[in-house]
Amino acid sequence: MTAFRATATFMRTVVTRNTPFDRFVAGDNDAMTSAQRRGARLFFTKATEGGAGCVACHSGPMLNKQANDPDVAGIGQLVEENFINVGIGDHPVQALNALARGRLDRNRLGADGFPYHAEDTGRQEITHNPDHAFKFRSLTLRQLRDAGNFFHNGSLTKVRDVVEYFNAGVPQDPRAAAAPTLSTRFTNPRGPGYPRGLGLSARQVDDVTDFVENGLYDPAFVTYDPKSTTDTFQPNERDLAYSRYRRDLVAVSQGRLRDGFMPSGLPPDNNDPLSRRDRGLEFLDVSSQAQVALIERDRDHGRQRDVYRITNASQSIIDTHLLLVAKGLPRQIELVNGSGKTRAGEPYRRVFLKDGVILPGQSIVVPLVFERDRRDPSVSYRLGLLSGQGKP
Repeated sequence: MTAFRATATFMRTVVTRNTPFDRFVAGDNDAMTSAQRRGARLFFTKATEGGAGCVACHSGPMLNKQANDPDVAGIGQLVEENFINVGIGDHPVQALNALARGRLDRNRLGADGFPYHAEDTGRQEITHNPDHAFKFRSLTLRQLRDAGNFFHNGSLTKVRDVVEYFNAGVPQDPRAAAAPTLSTRFTNPRGPGYPRGLGLSARQVDDVTDFVENGLYDPAFVTYDPKSTTDTFQPNERDLAYSRYRRDLVAVSQGRLRDGFMPSGLPPDNNDPLSRRDRGLEFLDVSSQAQVALIERDRDHGRQRDVYRITNASQSIIDTHLLLVAKGLPRQIELVNGSGKTRAGEPYRRVFLKDGVILPGQSIVVPLVFERDRRDPSVSYRLGLLSGQGKP
């Protein structure tokens, strides 16, 4: 429950502020194109008055509330209309799960006359109230341009497809369509006596699509823009450059805060071993997995070139980046083709693996070039192998 509340608290901070629509409402008459302005007019005009009536289900700042919601601008008790049955079918994974459990039987009918099915019935699965069958929450319409799938079953892949679906007013799923909860806001938004759907022309569908797809899209939400007040979903420079933006936190952290890293020292997303290596937070010593053979050594003009064949001698893959660390190398000796030094001061060379892995039995050949003292021809060191990204 704590994780659930923490996630909800974070998500409430993830909002867009600089879409063309936001700037238009703030007084910039040129923020939206003429097509987007026409689409916005249709969006906010009731279907009974010739518009698309989208605002009937998508009101408030985030366009995810109802016009009659008593707390349309914030957090409060959701009105019943926030949940709606618009006739959407089953999620493919849900259907596959039903098949795997043997719960889809075309010859066995349920009480509703349809084949018995472990179908996703939406809010009813939580409340167990038949009055909530196939009802799903109205979500925000901001930032839809980056979405690849729409509705709870992911069956539509374009914003225009969604607009056309509501324009037609024809349910996708026969069982959801047969439920008494099917909303007339979807099937007959223009009122009794009118044909199904919204009756929009192709141009009007284009205009509504343009408004939703582009008029409600803020690029700063995706790509960091220091001039924008919108914060990106992922931590950005402003969030993680503590020495520049949060010196107060640096002062009290006693050296624990590092620019570019989360305060916890953990990845911003998954905290599994591979994610920690991908983020450069830790490295895996794979020296024991590999067979290292020095196949060539040349000394010329104060340089020593050592060529190694590294073979994966284990049954597991060696993945991510491979770092060859010259351990115990005298400080006066330089690794000329090195990539940097570890935090312990040991030089290393980073190898970007082909396809990102060395499979069991596969080998790679890597040269290391050292600048040596001509008076002392020997270059002594031990070779260590690490898997990971960033600076070890």
